[in-house]
Amino acid sequence: MHYRSKLNLSAFTLGLTSMVGQIIIIRELIVVFYGNELSLGIILASWLFWVAFGSLVIGRFADRLKSKKNLLANIQLITALTLPLNLILIRSIKSILNIPTGQIIDFIPMLGASFISLSFICSLLGFTFVLISRLSAEKTQNPCLEIGKIYLVEGLGASIGGIIYSFFLIRALSPFENILILSGTNIAASIIVCRNILTLLYIIVLALGFVFKWPLSLEKYTRQNQFRPFELVESADSIYGNVSVTKRGPDFSFYENGFLVFTSGDLLTSEESVQYAMLEHPRPQDILLIGGGYSGSLEQILKHPVKKVDYVELDPLIIKMAQKYTPPVQDKRANIINTDGRLFVKNTGSLYDVIILNLPDPHTAMLNRFYSLEFFREIKRILAPGGVFSFSLTSSENYINHEQAYYLASIYNTLKKEFDDVKVLPGDTAHFLASETKDLLTYDPDVLIKRLRERGVNTKFVSEYYLPFRLDPMRIKYLENAILESGKAKINKDFRPIGYFYHMSLWITQFHSGKGLLGYLEKINLKFIIMVIFALFLVAVLVQWLRRKVSRAPIIISIGTTGMSEISFQIIVILAFQFLYGYVYYKIGLILTSFMIGLVLGSFFINRVLGAIKNEKALYIKTQIAICVYPLILPLIFNYISKVGPEREALARALQTSFVMLPVIAGFIGGFQFPLANKICLKSNADISKTTGLLYGIDLLGSCIGAFIIGVLLVPIIGVTQVCFLIAFINFLALALLFFQKNML
Repeated sequence: MHYRSKLNLSAFTLGLTSMVGQIIIIRELIVVFYGNELSLGIILASWLFWVAFGSLVIGRFADRLKSKKNLLANIQLITALTLPLNLILIRSIKSILNIPTGQIIDFIPMLGASFISLSFICSLLGFTFVLISRLSAEKTQNPCLEIGKIYLVEGLGASIGGIIYSFFLIRALSPFENILILSGTNIAASIIVCRNILTLLYIIVLALGFVFKWPLSLEKYTRQNQFRPFELVESADSIYGNVSVTKRGPDFSFYENGFLVFTSGDLLTSEESVQYAMLEHPRPQDILLIGGGYSGSLEQILKHPVKKVDYVELDPLIIKMAQKYTPPVQDKRANIINTDGRLFVKNTGSLYDVIILNLPDPHTAMLNRFYSLEFFREIKRILAPGGVFSFSLTSSENYINHEQAYYLASIYNTLKKEFDDVKVLPGDTAHFLASETKDLLTYDPDVLIKRLRERGVNTKFVSEYYLPFRLDPMRIKYLENAILESGKAKINKDFRPIGYFYHMSLWITQFHSGKGLLGYLEKINLKFIIMVIFALFLVAVLVQWLRRKVSRAPIIISIGTTGMSEISFQIIVILAFQFLYGYVYYKIGLILTSFMIGLVLGSFFINRVLGAIKNEKALYIKTQIAICVYPLILPLIFNYISKVGPEREALARALQTSFVMLPVIAGFIGGFQFPLANKICLKSNADISKTTGLLYGIDLLGSCIGAFIIGVLLVPIIGVTQVCFLIAFINFLALALLFFQKNML
């Protein structure tokens, strides 16, 4: 094979490894961290930081190294060995940190685990790009064009890898089988670049592994390790996530993405989740249950003389496993519907007497969308006259701290925006009841006990002995006062998921005593952030003016802001998809891949004309203008999609399909801009490794900052729309720096 072809193959393999490896690792770490979007920002930030480190720091030494060809082959072999070991390490995190199954992980261990587990593999990937770029630029009169081609081919590998994984491999093979296929691809590339006995030996071992089904054994062993000391009965992956079942004694516990969904035999939880709502309605007939049916809730509803129960559960795998390990519900009145609960509520034409939301607290963006103003409005539309809506949140029996009060008050205030009558039952779990009919709901235990007897409902906990205690007036008054005193708690909305932020603040207080982050972070607003950024901009302008000489700083800064913007666009689209449709675990690969497709297209077009461009400054400024305008369009698109009703079903489906392609535009701009910046900077510094590594590293470092700040903090605090305006403002400042510079390189 021709030398250039070998380098192109290596770049293609690098892109494929980066994309597929990133998707697999993100999915695995989300399982470890219980599907929390906070973890998504941390994971992406850690990934990008270490790739930037490999490019920016280690890549600087690429020019000094001898035998670069052999080094590339050895790095590809090391990458092949590291990938499966990295997966084993990730699945061992909870064992290493001695974190019991089902326990929430603190922010610091989460950050540390992500940062350490991704350090080696990501540094390798970052350095490999610089090394391939350096090899491709040797013995050529136009190095910027060759580097542009490598950037293009790497993006092409990432795009194809993402498509193959998202549409085929994710369904057909286990994570370990996929990661070992990825290892095999790197070994093949290593052999083609430079044959040696180690690569041949490793590929023989890998082939034997598949013959003797070692990947499946590793899959089973490492999953079991994640759930110790419980016995892992079964674990399987669907397109929506990982579902695992553990056993302890006679009871089975069901986990989705590492988070405990329910445990069989938990009568107290199953009774409380539905009985209060059922007893508050004088004659419930048509019932809607969203989630948690096989925890015992469905069985509890069917104890009442109802006509119909529609039970909505997104992932059919949960139903399948529940039916396998718990007694099946065999009642013709129960109708199981496998779809997203939010979409079902939005599209159904039925009316219900009682609607019970039986989902966990809004600790993720996916769950937060079931506690937003928009969802409550949709619930009200399908609630029959005199109907009751119910859900529960984690609370405290005797003491409610500042963060807990704000969390409960936010959801309470949101619910009150849509329902005239709202009541909250106190306890370790606070049960919210809402109705459009005033004075329908009651705190009187005698009324509920009477209905319990009239309907002949046999309960063990929600009974005539328990109800007076649960509805004690003093306890109710204490909870109401705590909520009312936190009246400044903000309304929870789809595109400003402040409820998710309040829960995150409460979650942090479980590990760190004191006031927590709420008092500080809640003061953050768009005006404050803009003032800080503008001050930094003025400093940059002053430094540039004082130096009074040609500088690469505006280009480097704009590359950093573009990197920050593009990862922010991906996170925003991921979260917006989560808010609107709710199963990003399945679509995350397609969203990341669509960005790479755009990057490939942008790189392809710029590389075709790169050598003929006369005025790089003017073209570069046009790309910067595009990156300023794009975030201003996103909120308009989200707003339009959110308003498409069920009566326009064909359009709604088309929009959902096309939604994941939104990052193509951002990817196109980035793919177009990077080779152009590389050409401009190489004019003043011919050191290819340093220049390419610097730009690639700054791009990724900006992405790292964007992933952490946007994904973790700003979206829940100031909302998607204001985040988009902020990104546009930052890029306008970078544009102003480019205009301010008197001489372009």
